[in-house]
Amino acid sequence: MQYGGDLAMKILIVKPSSLGDIIHVFPAVELLRRRYPDAEYDWLVHPAFADMLEYSPVPVRRKILFDRKKLGALRTFPGAFSRLLKELRRESYDLVFDFQGLLRSGFLAFASKRSGPVVGFANPRERICRIFYGKRFPVPYSMHAVERNVALVNAFLGTADAVPQYVLPPCGAQDTLGEAATGKTVIGIIPGARWVSKQFPAELFADVIRELRRRVPENPVFWIIGSPGEKEQEKLILELAGNEKNDILPLAGKTSLPGMTEALRHCSAVLCNDSGPMHAAASLQIPVAAFFGPTRPDLTGPYGEKCRVIRRDGLACLGCMDRTCRKADGLVPCQKIDAGEVAGVILELLSGK
Repeated sequence: MQYGGDLAMKILIVKPSSLGDIIHVFPAVELLRRRYPDAEYDWLVHPAFADMLEYSPVPVRRKILFDRKKLGALRTFPGAFSRLLKELRRESYDLVFDFQGLLRSGFLAFASKRSGPVVGFANPRERICRIFYGKRFPVPYSMHAVERNVALVNAFLGTADAVPQYVLPPCGAQDTLGEAATGKTVIGIIPGARWVSKQFPAELFADVIRELRRRVPENPVFWIIGSPGEKEQEKLILELAGNEKNDILPLAGKTSLPGMTEALRHCSAVLCNDSGPMHAAASLQIPVAAFFGPTRPDLTGPYGEKCRVIRRDGLACLGCMDRTCRKADGLVPCQKIDAGEVAGVILELLSGK
């Protein structure tokens, strides 16, 4: 079958989660858009991240919801699985790309109704899922996730295009904070992360805020950005940093995903853990200073020239990939970071260095 650029095609993207992983696929989808400008796109996505597809490089015609919670419960599995298969088989796809590389994603890609192949990595995260791919391409795992996804599309197309510089487009309907940011130096604070080991202490964020109050002449304001799960960290930061001047705006749990993204767009710089919002900020080309310890920034760090990774070099356990620190007897070793040094990094980012 020929896949010409003028062919009106139907393409299914399989990348259910997480937030950062979905953002990492956008440059690869931008390459597909350039090759197949008239194609129609559907996306298999977790309900929690479906709204982020508003920022996709292509209009997503159908968001096919992969409800992992219902699929993972014995009582709700039969109905949820039946509905999912029905949605996957409603259309016949010319191409299916599995960017997830897991057994379940490979199976669902294969289970979709299609006339063309399922495209995937020759060395996916779970190797058994290769049996579901009609076309497999070897892509080194040593690449950053963004580059790896782009390399898969390049390998399929037979091209060698550079990673597209894809900036998340504005979503004006979700922008409720533009007026509050006018004329101000806004520093986004993102204290949350999915793993306990990736959550650097609220005390550190509060200390950095105090340092920046002292060292930034423009009287910065701080927006604490995150999900409802970060409310406790937000409360602690407010208590430790103080908010007598009302220069800290607590936003945890108060925005949708697009609302959070638009809030980040107004930031002059962002201080964060390794998290989904970190990748959104990087994709907006906002200067990012990100704490790293158990994860590897070379593979999944903030992607862009304006991003800086902050971590304690020299620790043998860096990049351990443990969700909880096995050495923790108080403060996790990789989280012993000097607040003054962090403030210095943010000052450099604000100055454009």
